[in-house]
Amino acid sequence: MKKIILFFICLIFFTGCYDYQELNDMNIVSGIGIDYKDDEYIVSLEMVESSKEDSGSKIETNVINGKDKILANAINQAINNSDKKVYFKHVDLLIISEQLANKGIGDVVDYILRDVTISSSFFTVVAENPEEILTTDIDNDSISNLIVDTIRYNVDASQIDNIDLIVSNITNERKDIALPYIELDDENVIIDNIAYFKKSKMVGKINNKIYNFLVLKSNNLDFDDNDNVINIYKKDIKYDVKKDKIIININGMGKVKKVNTDINLEDTNSYKEVEKGIQETIATEVESFIEETLNEESDLIGFKDLYYRIYGKEKDNLPYEVNVKVKITRNGAIYETIHD
Repeated sequence: MKKIILFFICLIFFTGCYDYQELNDMNIVSGIGIDYKDDEYIVSLEMVESSKEDSGSKIETNVINGKDKILANAINQAINNSDKKVYFKHVDLLIISEQLANKGIGDVVDYILRDVTISSSFFTVVAENPEEILTTDIDNDSISNLIVDTIRYNVDASQIDNIDLIVSNITNERKDIALPYIELDDENVIIDNIAYFKKSKMVGKINNKIYNFLVLKSNNLDFDDNDNVINIYKKDIKYDVKKDKIIININGMGKVKKVNTDINLEDTNSYKEVEKGIQETIATEVESFIEETLNEESDLIGFKDLYYRIYGKEKDNLPYEVNVKVKITRNGAIYETIHD
């Protein structure tokens, strides 16, 4: 009996050492870039290597590439160009080129969803040139980590569609997807825009503020009306789905960040004037966002899905109405609140 117990203890320890040693002999993929040029997929894999120095640990990256008319072959070619076994379970980021997004990302998400060797818990973004981004040198870090950290800092990452939801929304055709559009300025990651889609094809880019406001439910967004800047730090958005239209009711709490010199903050009527202006500004920006995306037949809010859930059938070209009510805190006191 003692020999059997000793055998299992040795098995556990030796197996652990073997796995640890095997991981050191692998190229760990942090980011994947996929482009499409001249009828070929171009795949870039960002590999992360960690080493120890006297001053601490050091992270180095390198990028290997592969290309082919078939996506799976392009990925396999990149893998074959690696000097070590390639490990995909730590992928944090997938960058799709704008050109490929315009062509359609159905094949890409389908491949990644089916490939059990690739982690499914990563962010998907669009950029002009994925390879150029992945080969950007970052001091003791990987560009994929920097982009992921920037996304998490700017929005509630739990609300961004994962690969399963992206496939689901492409398939059900009642709600379209949007992905962060990434740009680099030196080593600064800029995410001012989203790429929005009709089914699996990108049909445009637009500033991401209203998408964050309506869809991702982000708070602490600034709205500007005649130099009056109001920060909306709390909001409640409800969709009232009628048979003939959808009413978007937006209630918000705001605080003054900047006011026009003509505004007297000691005057109650001045607050009412600022509130009215900000309400009109928010309504205009929301309507412009919806109108622009719907003109490209991209339903980012999911009007068709909202209607289907209540009435059990789909309806196109639903009219909508936007109602906004914002109350501004005055001298630190909130005189109206939003009920959760």
